Amino acid sequence: MSDFQELLHEEGYEKVLIIGIGKDFLQDNFGEDFCQNSILPLVLDSSTDFYNYVIQEQFDAQHKEVVILGSDGSILDRFVMPFDDIEPYEQQMYDTIVENYSSTSEESVDYSTQIQPIFNSSCTNCHGGAGGLNLSTYDNVMNGGNSGDAVIPYDHSNSLLWQYVNSGFMPLGNNDLTNTQVNLIAQWIDEGALSEPYEPLPGDVNDDGTVNILDIVQLANMILSDDYQESADLNGDGNLNILDIVQLVNIILNP
Repeated sequence: MSDFQELLHEEGYEKVLIIGIGKDFLQDNFGEDFCQNSILPLVLDSSTDFYNYVIQEQFDAQHKEVVILGSDGSILDRFVMPFDDIEPYEQQMYDTIVENYSSTSEESVDYSTQIQPIFNSSCTNCHGGAGGLNLSTYDNVMNGGNSGDAVIPYDHSNSLLWQYVNSGFMPLGNNDLTNTQVNLIAQWIDEGALSEPYEPLPGDVNDDGTVNILDIVQLANMILSDDYQESADLNGDGNLNILDIVQLVNIILNP
């Protein structure tokens, strides 16, 4: 993975969609930098018909053009890359991505878009269903293997899966995961190894999975002790006060 890729991952911009127009991307350094051990998606137009690339036609693009799409499908930036090296374009791409995408570095890890792609690219050739630990789906991962549970939710340091990838014992050969990927797996496990990102309930101030009178008590104690927490600031005004209690009561009475 290129340093540019690593930087984007570390800063939480791993859900950006970049499209490379033209089959040559598969052979040059640009394609390799974005495809090898990567969870940042690069869609390559790899049609065997040199003159009728499907994606190229859809975007009315030139050969070897790069297109960066927004989350709503709009085109944020595009440029023709006459060279095989990504470096001259890194800053332009970085600025476009940071300006238009939200970082997920402070969000919960999404198994399907952030963890499973790591397993697919680096692990499932050996652990894809031939007996023992199967990393091809979430359910298979959580079922464990011959050595027992591979993942202990909320405890990455005692999870065999993390121990193996962190030590370099797995994957076999010279295919170690990057530090970013290992840390992402640890974060996912420590968040509970969930199949979908955790999203707190509005009004669940004490984070017990329900919204009730106990949350009102907790919120009142926060107000009295001047203990600000963003999750309790239900009206988003930057303060905890009676208005938040009123909003919490409304949430309880009108679920």
